[in-house]
Amino acid sequence: MNTQTWIQHYETNAAVHDQIRFESLGCSLPDSIRLPLCQSLAVFQLGESGGGTRLRRYAREVAPLENFRGYQRAIDLFVCEEQAHSRLLARLVKHLGGQLIQKQWTNSIFRRLRFLVNLEFAIQVLLTAELIAEVYYGTLYLRVKDPSVRSVCQQILRDEMKHLAFQREFLSERLQTFSGAGRWFWQAQFRLIHALTTRVVAWDHRGCLRALGVSMTDFIQRCTQAQARFQQRLDQHVTDLDFSLFSEEKLAGESQIEVAR
Repeated sequence: MNTQTWIQHYETNAAVHDQIRFESLGCSLPDSIRLPLCQSLAVFQLGESGGGTRLRRYAREVAPLENFRGYQRAIDLFVCEEQAHSRLLARLVKHLGGQLIQKQWTNSIFRRLRFLVNLEFAIQVLLTAELIAEVYYGTLYLRVKDPSVRSVCQQILRDEMKHLAFQREFLSERLQTFSGAGRWFWQAQFRLIHALTTRVVAWDHRGCLRALGVSMTDFIQRCTQAQARFQQRLDQHVTDLDFSLFSEEKLAGESQIEVAR
């Protein structure tokens, strides 16, 4: 895994979020949209506010491996970027006249679920959140005609695309070490977690979706498509790594034969 590239990306991107200024922009959204939007954004803000303590602890398990050298630092910077999203969303909620929240039942369940097993499972649950966020912020960007909302959503979407690529690169190398049955089980588990979480999120944010003219069914369908696209790219990445490893082993074997001759 090219951890140095990711470290450089996160370090370069660190200052972008605090440079976004929208406090001077007035909000002209009608209350029928503004109020449910504020409630919805407050939930997402709470979800981004974690300290990443357990994720960092899991990351230390693979950091000593040669192909993951620097991964610990990359994860630290990744968590910092998530916290930057939390600060950005907090500013947006206040700008729109909403109130931040300290606790929310789906967020509490999600946090506990994230750390039940190991690093791969934690990343799997994080991926589910990021894939849903891709659809959520994309929906807001297209449906909410407010410059401050669009500015925040645009930045978070850019970051989430990089987050997905970061997790895909990590998982492709981890999954390469799994057996065929292990990969199948991981994929089945990922689809199940994503399907259940998507439905809970759609229900929890149904008021905001309804205000924006988006049905729960449509939101779930788009989230499902996002997960399928990610899984397809991940599978291709793992296949490419398998082929590369096979080619290296073949060349090594041929070299040994030549030496023996």
